[in-house]
Amino acid sequence: MKNKITVELCDKEFSLLSDENEDYVKSLAKEINLMIQETAYKNLRISKSDAAVLTCLDLCDRNRKLTDNNDNMRKTISEYIDEIRELNRKLAAYERQKSGKGAKMSNIEVAGDTDADKPAGPGDTDAADDTADE
Repeated sequence: MKNKITVELCDKEFSLLSDENEDYVKSLAKEINLMIQETAYKNLRISKSDAAVLTCLDLCDRNRKLTDNNDNMRKTISEYIDEIRELNRKLAAYERQKSGKGAKMSNIEVAGDTDADKPAGPGDTDAADDTADE
């Protein structure tokens, strides 16, 4: 529902229709008036209407820069998300490959799990091995 709100900008009254609440719209008008006054104070030779136009130009410039910055941030975030997806894909492939090799290795170890099949380690002595070497 549209709210009818009256604000004063640059010593002129305006009736507006807005979806926003009255306090919000009036706070915008107050902020704009302060900006116009600041512009007029910095440029003592210009009229209030000229100060209003310069303020509009400044606000438009700020808006465009913020919009461009927002677009750049969205693009960067999107690139990061794509990179994360690719890294997750690579990690999953690596984990599948690693678990596949681990399963094959444990099958080999289980199939050949006898003392005779194990190589002798340092300090391991077996009388049967000693006699075989002679």
